[in-house]
Formats: sequence, structure tokens, C-alpha cells
Amino acid sequence: MGRLFLSRLGFICFMLLLFSNMAIAQNSFYIFKKSGQPFFNVDLPVQRGAVFRKSDTLTLRKLDTVFLINRLGELFELKEPRGYSYNSLQNFRKKSENESFTSKYFSYVWRQFTNKQESRQQPGVVYREDRNIKLTEPMDSIKWYVPEINFSWENRTDSLTTYFHLQDLDTNHITKLGTTSNSLILYKDNLILKPGKSYRWAVTTSPFPDFNEIKFNNFELLTKESHSELKKEMEALILALKILGFSEDDIKKAICLDYKFCE
Repeated sequence: MGRLFLSRLGFICFMLLLFSNMAIAQNSFYIFKKSGQPFFNVDLPVQRGAVFRKSDTLTLRKLDTVFLINRLGELFELKEPRGYSYNSLQNFRKKSENESFTSKYFSYVWRQFTNKQESRQQPGVVYREDRNIKLTEPMDSIKWYVPEINFSWENRTDSLTTYFHLQDLDTNHITKLGTTSNSLILYKDNLILKPGKSYRWAVTTSPFPDFNEIKFNNFELLTKESHSELKKEMEALILALKILGFSEDDIKKAICLDYKFCE
């Protein structure tokens, strides 16, 4: 009887924690962009995608700027050197004539940040990957229209030779290359890399690894036509972000990070 009570009590506590986290996520603000060296609380550096919690204080110094977004896709701009509490954020909403475009975009980005935050908080999650080799470029799930791709990774193992694996997701054919370098350049040659194809890549210390146990990054090579279509889809958003005061470089980086459409 005691075990049953403790079991039910544990389940109730778990559900309360789950609903509490969901409520916090629904009302959370995330850092969309920052410049300078703003910090949370005493000395925690501000990073893109960081959540602004109700207990936090965000401090800006001279020339610092922070943009935040919420669930509704609203944008908030902080630029005066001072400390900001969670409850004060609603006073700094930045309005735009093109909010129909930007709110959809910022809502989408907010959901991405929320999903990442929740996945980091899930207990017992085990990611099957070789933690001794970290894939750095290109980022995962990227869409590209480029003549060449520079693949790079960090090798923290004792092995001088690593093995690069490139898999065509249409045919499942894997191209394998051994190298003593931490980078590799492949060209769009219509043999290994073809426009309109999707691929995934990984780097291992073994030439014949268990592919179920390693970390892959995916990417898609756009055709000229699909690239033009994506460009047109982004035109209205780019214009709206420019009106909000973001530079071309800021916009290009944001679209690359959020939509994985990079040029």
C-alpha cells in the first residue's frame, strides 16, 4: 500500500512539473539577437536562443542591444543601458507595418527555441553519437545552392586518420574517404554531388562503423529553380526585417539559422 502511494505521489509530482514547464514555455521570451556583451543576473553571458525566465534580470551596458521574441511572434527591443526584469519586457515591444510577415516568422523561431529547450530538459535522453568527433560545417539540415561544400569537424580522438562518409539519400550509396585532415572540400560535379539531391554525412575513426550508432548531418543541394523559388518566398520577410532595422548580414544569418536556407 505504501509503495502504491509513493508511486502515485511520484506520478503526480511528475505531472505537476510537466504542466509547470509547459506553462513557463507558453509565456517565455527568447533571445533572438544580441550585440555587445549583455548578461543575465550576475555574469551569465546572453546567447541567441536563451530563455528569459521570470526570476532573471537582463543587464545591458552602453552600446549593447537585445531583441527578444514571444509566442505571439512579437518583437521586443532593449537598447538602453540598465537592468530589465521579466515583467518590464511588455513595455519594449517593437511594432512594424509588416507584422503579418514578421509575426509568422518570429512565432516559428519561438517554437524552434522552445523545442530545443524542452529536449535539453528531458531526463534520460541518450544521443547515440561519437562524442569524440564533432561535426562543425555545414550545419545540420541546411539547404544550399553552392558550387562546392567545405566539410569540417573536430577530431578529439587519438586516431590520426578519420573516415568521411557521404550518403545519397535517394540511392543510399555511401561514398567513403579516409583523411588525416579535419576538413574536406567536395564539388558539385553531377557524380558525387548533384543538384536536387539530399545527402547526409558523418565522420568516424573506423572505416566500417555501425551507422546506427553515429551522428549524421543532413543537407540538400538546391537546383537553380528551387533556389529561385525559395528566394521569392523570402523577399517579403527580408523587406519586413529591413523595415524593423535589421542589416542585410543580420537577416541573412537569421534566415540561415532559422530556415536553414543559406547562401
